[in-house]
Amino acid sequence: MNGRTVPSPPSGLQEQESPKNRESHNIDELPEQGFTSRFSRYRPLLYSLACRVLGGIRGAENALENCWRTASRNPPKFDYEGAFRSWLARVLIHEALAILRRNRELELNVNSKQS
Repeated sequence: MNGRTVPSPPSGLQEQESPKNRESHNIDELPEQGFTSRFSRYRPLLYSLACRVLGGIRGAENALENCWRTASRNPPKFDYEGAFRSWLARVLIHEALAILRRNRELELNVNSKQS
């Protein structure tokens, strides 16, 4: 050899983990994968989903903000990223539908007062 030494692996680590095994770890345990960065990764997807549910951009930011508040209170732990994304989408849809319900109720109240 050329005089260089190769450091030994940390104790307890017998072999390199395969990517498949790495994905099976709980993603909430990874420090670089904080909730904020994970939410930010899906923000464009969630915004477009809110626009579709609400029928336009009106109210989409409110739905996204409500989704953030609801999801960040006590995010559950998931075994893989796809479950987190699906859960966020479900929270967003719930918030968007709540906005539609409130808007419909306001319209009904305004119409009943005019009659």
